Amino acid sequence: MTKTNNIPDITLIVTNWNGENLLRECLPSLIKSVEYDSARSYEIMVIDDCSQDASLEILKNEFPTIRAEKTPQNLGFQGANNYAAKLAESQLIMPINNDVKLHEKALYYLAEHFQNADVFAVSGKIYDFDEKTFLYGNRGGYFDKGHFYLYEKSPDDSTQTLFACGGAFMVNRKRYLELGGFDSLYHPLYYEEIDLSYRALKRGWSVLYEPESIAYHKVQATITKQNKKKKIGWISARNNYLFVWKNILDSKMTTEFLIYIPLFLIRDALKFKSRFWIAFFMALKRLPLAIKGRRKEKKAKLNSDEIILSRINQGKDASL
Repeated sequence: MTKTNNIPDITLIVTNWNGENLLRECLPSLIKSVEYDSARSYEIMVIDDCSQDASLEILKNEFPTIRAEKTPQNLGFQGANNYAAKLAESQLIMPINNDVKLHEKALYYLAEHFQNADVFAVSGKIYDFDEKTFLYGNRGGYFDKGHFYLYEKSPDDSTQTLFACGGAFMVNRKRYLELGGFDSLYHPLYYEEIDLSYRALKRGWSVLYEPESIAYHKVQATITKQNKKKKIGWISARNNYLFVWKNILDSKMTTEFLIYIPLFLIRDALKFKSRFWIAFFMALKRLPLAIKGRRKEKKAKLNSDEIILSRINQGKDASL
């Protein structure tokens, strides 16, 4: 795993911010999973996002075979991943949270899919840290009355997924960089992996779900330190608006948005509900960036929203 002149096949990119205890808890599982997949060469890179704790010292003293890098300034999850992806030289990379552990066979099952040259990204089942409680895996999504909705498919459903889950997914590095990586439009968190995967699907690349690959996530172990829960709710709703403005290009769906969003906002005002009003005005501040991204996506897309969403929701009730 030590960085040598030989370029590894796959680089695991662990983003870290003040996560000294999480590194001790999670890195051993990554090392074990790397050792299991003897068919490929790996390196583990921890990209430290200007931590103020002893993370770098712990890496140096307790995990000397792991490649430690540091961002020039605090970039957040999205920016730190993009920075590290440029430092890596491998064909495949795996952005992974510092609060994620891997099952021993997790990497093997993900990497096997990249024998197909059309594959952009693959992710697997995610359980809680108790290794029993299923959290998420194959996500679906649909557009209705101006909003984009997510839902969870069966844990063993291997049909087309909407996106590869951002906490632990394997991706073609060249294509990741070609798309610009995670879009800072969604900073500091949420929707970056949905945006990335959706744009890949629009270009005709494959985004897959592999239920045999298993990871364990200590949910919001880092997020809750940085943002209060109410603010997280506002950011999530804001990013839903931004995703629609940037990526939903079909004229019928765009018209739906323009008709229904004002109606929903009026409804919430009459009910004295403020969350989506706050989120909407937060999103408006980033509207120029979303429109810039929308123009780029119009030029690059091969598949329409209708085609992509029909594949994702195949076999599901259309009235979800």
